Amino acid sequence: MLGKGFVDRYLEISRTKSSFLCVGVDPVTEHVRKKGVVPPQLVREKGVKDAVKEFCLNIIEAAAPYAPVIKPNAQFLVYLMGFQDLKDIVDRIHEGGSLALLDAKLSDIGTTMDAGLYWIDQLGFDAVTFSPFPGYENGVDAVYRWAGERDKGIFALCRMSNPGTHDYQSRLMDGERFYLRLAYDAHSHGSNGYVVGCTASEELGDVRAVIGEEGLILAPGLGAQGGDPATAIKLGSNSSGEGLIVSSSREIIFAYEEMGLDWGRYPEAAASMAERKRDELNELRRRLGR
Repeated sequence: MLGKGFVDRYLEISRTKSSFLCVGVDPVTEHVRKKGVVPPQLVREKGVKDAVKEFCLNIIEAAAPYAPVIKPNAQFLVYLMGFQDLKDIVDRIHEGGSLALLDAKLSDIGTTMDAGLYWIDQLGFDAVTFSPFPGYENGVDAVYRWAGERDKGIFALCRMSNPGTHDYQSRLMDGERFYLRLAYDAHSHGSNGYVVGCTASEELGDVRAVIGEEGLILAPGLGAQGGDPATAIKLGSNSSGEGLIVSSSREIIFAYEEMGLDWGRYPEAAASMAERKRDELNELRRRLGR
């Protein structure tokens, strides 16, 4: 397995924080939707870019005590932020004692991947998500080299959390489900991480059976997408009850809305919800004997 140092760092932080929660940082403004947004008052006061950056920094600081991994989503940030803005976000994650995972879903030819991975490394990210779709040679081989040379985490998309994933990822390829083919291939090349939606059920167990004890499974979709954490813990963790990272985004970072709090208390709300999610996940793991 490549990037074993990343896995070891994750396990150490997870045990120290007594948490396997990942907080997704997906800042949306009211330009995109009306609910689950960066406070409009903050945007009017600071302007879009500065407001989104301030929101991210405060959310990260608030949630980091309860999450070994913080996962900024590139789609929400890279078209708005500059290099230093993104680096400040990564630095804030590290200041909170968490690992920084860029949810970029990289998917391109190898030379393009090399360019992106160079800057992702320069920004200080510890890990990245990628799509195996381009294939290995002059494709995702760049990601595996990066993991090996830089001791980074790499999370291969196998089975995503949205309903449309069945259009392709659940179809048969050479007699087996495509998500399993992706998992087999990623494992054979030394991947240390795999993405399987928390909304999946048997797929989590299938992928765990393929990758064995050491690999990490990132399971997004807890909360707003309706993912079942008990199933994820039961099927996605290893025999020691570890190796599963359950991710929640909207339910935590926009908790101030659901709690009915004044917009200025959004960091407090995020901290409270992250703590609650961490404790709920730990209680489920205890009850399941994992």
